[in-house]
Amino acid sequence: GANAKRASCPNTPIPKTGKYVKPHLKEVYKSFRDEWVNCNVFRSPGPMQLDSSGDVGPLSERPITLLADYFSVDELKQIVQPSSQPAPLVMCQEPLVVRDVRLRENLSLLEQERLIYEPALPGYLRNQVTWQEDELAPHSCDNIEELVQSFPLMHAHVSAIRLVPPIAAEGDEVETLVSERSPTSTMRHTAGASEYGKPMTVGIVFASSQVPGYHPVIAGLFDYLASLPQPTKLIGFFCGYEGLLKDLWAPVTQDMVDQFRNLGGQDILCQFGDPSTLAFKDHLQAAIETISRHKLDGLVMVGNEANQVDSAFLAEACAASRLSTRVIGVPVSLDCNFPFVQQTIGFDTVTRTLSAFIGTIGNLVKTSRNMWIFVRTMGDAWSHVAVQIALQTHVHMVLLSGSQLLGQYLVNIVSCLCDLIVKRHEQGEDYGIIMLPVGFVNDILELRILFSELMEVMAKDHYEQSWESIPQIAMRLKPATAALFDVIPRDVQYEICFGGRERYMNKIDFSTISTDRLLLRFVELELYRRRQLGHISKDFFNGMCYPMAYQARSAMPTNFDCDLAYTLGWSAGIMVNLEKTGQLVHVSNLEKDVNEWRVRGLPLTCLLRTEYDEETQEYRILPAYVHLLKQRNVKRPFVDLPPPKKRIIQTLGPVQYAREVHELRTTWYMENQPIQDPTEALRETAYLCSELQSTMALAKAESTLYAVNSLLDNAVSVLDAYKRLHDSKKRGQQSLAEVPMEHLSKVWTTKHMDRSEHQGLEH
Repeated sequence: GANAKRASCPNTPIPKTGKYVKPHLKEVYKSFRDEWVNCNVFRSPGPMQLDSSGDVGPLSERPITLLADYFSVDELKQIVQPSSQPAPLVMCQEPLVVRDVRLRENLSLLEQERLIYEPALPGYLRNQVTWQEDELAPHSCDNIEELVQSFPLMHAHVSAIRLVPPIAAEGDEVETLVSERSPTSTMRHTAGASEYGKPMTVGIVFASSQVPGYHPVIAGLFDYLASLPQPTKLIGFFCGYEGLLKDLWAPVTQDMVDQFRNLGGQDILCQFGDPSTLAFKDHLQAAIETISRHKLDGLVMVGNEANQVDSAFLAEACAASRLSTRVIGVPVSLDCNFPFVQQTIGFDTVTRTLSAFIGTIGNLVKTSRNMWIFVRTMGDAWSHVAVQIALQTHVHMVLLSGSQLLGQYLVNIVSCLCDLIVKRHEQGEDYGIIMLPVGFVNDILELRILFSELMEVMAKDHYEQSWESIPQIAMRLKPATAALFDVIPRDVQYEICFGGRERYMNKIDFSTISTDRLLLRFVELELYRRRQLGHISKDFFNGMCYPMAYQARSAMPTNFDCDLAYTLGWSAGIMVNLEKTGQLVHVSNLEKDVNEWRVRGLPLTCLLRTEYDEETQEYRILPAYVHLLKQRNVKRPFVDLPPPKKRIIQTLGPVQYAREVHELRTTWYMENQPIQDPTEALRETAYLCSELQSTMALAKAESTLYAVNSLLDNAVSVLDAYKRLHDSKKRGQQSLAEVPMEHLSKVWTTKHMDRSEHQGLEH
């Protein structure tokens, strides 16, 4: 009572919880506070490492609150931060670009161990390497003619290649690296690296947002260039594309690379700025001027699938400007959606890190036995990240896109979730985990209609970015959508209306919408409705949300991702040295030992597709994302899992980095992606065509030539028919999540007309 009276007195200062902190800790914090405010070098303990030796590690890895009882202030300061942290380096004044300095002794134990980790590299890449050309390369674009018009130089002179050892001496065997049945392949015995004498200058750009594995890429590229006998120089462009356009750069040095090897983030090349794409001609022109000013022999673009579209245009622009700069792309993507690439950098780290988080959450819900958690992860509507996490953790349900152009009805989704919750309640298990990717909101029909109307309303008038504007916006919606909007939680309404504006976008930003909270709200309403109707007897549901849309983006890369990123960085340097351009470097045989990995180069134009824009009456060049869930001959990922109501959450534990024996890594995507790669089938077809040509050359009778020509003519006709059938079927199986928001009304009208006509024929 006395405490309550004293707390209610306005003249009495409110007690600070800090007085309960041990005095030693307060003094230690005060001594470092200003330094930590001015410096952005965070210590990352990383995931817990389970050491079987019984060693608990150095004092810095033990609870500081416990050590405060036994050590003096000066001793605690030495444990918390052994060395004074230098001030950040100012790399550029306008715009202001700073880079923090990392001191090895101030890093955590795991960070220090990762700095000295040596990534594995296929053995043959350490020696002289040449390239073998494959004239037949797979393409993602159905309209090659339009692609050729946009990339005349790249399409005419760039072909798929593979890096192989030089032609062996007589009697040596290289058949494991060179295809025997490949008449369209050409071995080019280019001079080895040791024979080059011309100095080289290579630039590197981190083009996309944060993904684990950027630092091993730059380390691999730097180490390869440093191994060459001729003088080489690697320069890094800061702030992504902004550095390339405004010429913000610094030389990459040994000390600079050694501060960031195998660590997460993109700190080595500082923060990111605008633009996020090279979509305009003045952007390309500015980039060409920067490249020309530095006389770059090579430019390595590290980024996702959308960024490699920019790389293709940049390679074409360099060729058109008669620059000798070789543009090489390195695939980095959280969702692993590059066509013809077995797996991208970062995918392994993200899935394993998030699986560890979800496994821990699974232990929480199993212990409480009265909690349902909705987890929102990164990825689009067909997220490969969500698929891999579900396979590793056995979450009770994962929500992914279907193949219906009309999308999935919100009522059906909520009903399915409630049925699962009720079934598990009947088994005495009132807990579980529901997982959905960020992009799943694109496939919910009612929400797409709501978003479309909101965009129209907000385009007509200007609304202040405040809570008071939300009722005014809701008043202008149609009755049905207004009723739906009214049920949505208030803060989610704000995200829908103003989330995109906060990120300087004039449209709705789906990545900022808390779809997990939205679905949880509708599940609660449906269960309440069932309880009111007497379908269920009591209120047993307790739901929570756990967003994971940004976790793991800067996690420490796993050993596998370090090996893959380092190999791709090293190989990008080789391709620049071999004077190859317009290539995306990637690795196959990833499910095998590192020494069996094979490095290939894929033309950047193979990653693109064209789409006709009816408003501008022009074709647009777009990235050709791949979604294995939509492909044929792919094993459905969840067929081997137990039924949702019987699943038990699996706990994988934290990512481990100890490497006594190399760990072979396989994922569902890694196993199924080669099925979609037609490269081997193209080689077989080319071989059969060459055999047919040889038979025709040796034919003595005119009837034989006539028969072969008729056979080929019929084959071409059949293939054309199959192509038209495939195109029409592809359009019919298009999912709602693939349709841009502005085309929704047109799709809705057309599809309903088709459905009504079909129903009329049935009746």
